[in-house]
Amino acid sequence: MKLAVILLSVLLIVIVGALAFAVYKIVSMKKAASMSLDVDEMTGLLNRDGFMREGKLLLSHIHSHADGEAAMIVFDVDKLRLINTLFGTESGDNVVCAFADALREIAGKGDVVGRVDTDDFALLTKLHGRNADMIAESFAKVLSEKIQNDKLHEQVNYFAGICRYDGADDIYTLFNKANLCLLTHGENQRVSEFTADMESRMVENEIMRSEMLDALDNGQFELYYQPKVSFKTGEMMGVEALIRWHHPVKGFIPPCDFIPLAEQFGIITKIDEWGLMTACRQGKAWHDAGLRDIKISVNMSQAQFVRTDVYSTVVHALAETGFEPSCLEIEVTETMAMTDVEHTVAVLNRIHELGVLISMDDFGTGYSSLASLKTIPFDVLKIDRSLVCDVNDNDTSRRITSAIVAMGKALKMIVLAEGVETDEQSKLLTDLGCDLAQGYYYSKPRPADDIAKILTSPSQFDMAI
Repeated sequence: MKLAVILLSVLLIVIVGALAFAVYKIVSMKKAASMSLDVDEMTGLLNRDGFMREGKLLLSHIHSHADGEAAMIVFDVDKLRLINTLFGTESGDNVVCAFADALREIAGKGDVVGRVDTDDFALLTKLHGRNADMIAESFAKVLSEKIQNDKLHEQVNYFAGICRYDGADDIYTLFNKANLCLLTHGENQRVSEFTADMESRMVENEIMRSEMLDALDNGQFELYYQPKVSFKTGEMMGVEALIRWHHPVKGFIPPCDFIPLAEQFGIITKIDEWGLMTACRQGKAWHDAGLRDIKISVNMSQAQFVRTDVYSTVVHALAETGFEPSCLEIEVTETMAMTDVEHTVAVLNRIHELGVLISMDDFGTGYSSLASLKTIPFDVLKIDRSLVCDVNDNDTSRRITSAIVAMGKALKMIVLAEGVETDEQSKLLTDLGCDLAQGYYYSKPRPADDIAKILTSPSQFDMAI
């Protein structure tokens, strides 16, 4: 009997021990799995969830112990998608890992570092007596040392948003405020710090973003067309499509007030596609109405080239509308063309092979005009209005304009002068050999119906309207 009791006791001990071990293993596995889910596989840094969890703990410690100053710094890898396109995803991954290594190096003891999105990193730092701006700027030097490829080095850039911890914000609010700086930084501003008025501006911008999307869906956008006129004959040879926004409450909103925001929020690509399709559809309607063939130029944004398949967009618009490729002109700026030369040349060559004309807008304002003319198949050269405005009074502007015309002629390009506003400018540009004029001296941008009237009866084309 005693033996049976002993054996039973031993058996119970074994069973309890086995159960305890099983529970331990399950808990350990779950903990390990949980920890692995909080780590970014590529960089080994905390992912977004892990960063927020650890950041919350650090803020709690700082708040309860009044343990010095702290700040949230969010870093955005600029143009990561472009880097992947130009150099391949392996190079893009190397850039991401270089960012991670640089952040580890500048982080202080106890700081929390994470990769919080595909191209975003975050650092929650106790500062340790340092200045947050200096930390963000020192990151540039460390990162530069870790990018060994010279060509890749030229493309790598970042923006940083900073928000100082005031003892009141939770981890999510602090992160959002720092992230907000990435959306509101200036064009040449690498590091931006959160200020109170950013939130109100952001609310206004968000309202504008929503209204722009509504405008696309509800037909509030309209294309106006500014004539391009022959200097020699005064005949309208083409038009440039220019967007106008008729807001149901605010009335007319100038493009300068919404196009920069459309670019900032990524809506510009949708607007570009809408503009291209609308212009092609209008051109086909004019042709079908028996009006003479008229060339329509459409502006393309840099975002369109970087984020979308421009070639497919053009092919689709032509196929969908039946508009003649030879009557379509794509305008790109000089700065755009030279931002990513290889990609831009490849895309523009394919578009050019369709029979579509390519125009360089704002010529004379960029830093690499001659190089761009050598590599990109331009048909039309548009002299920037900044040269035209004082071409009669400024010897330098006149000489530069004359040289541009001569160069364009030598390269068998059509030369167009933008911003012609006076009779004196018109006469001088004619003498210099410009082919086409565009500006208020000849016509302001007009609705499609007005252009149809001009095409129907060119005598109705009035000067200085």
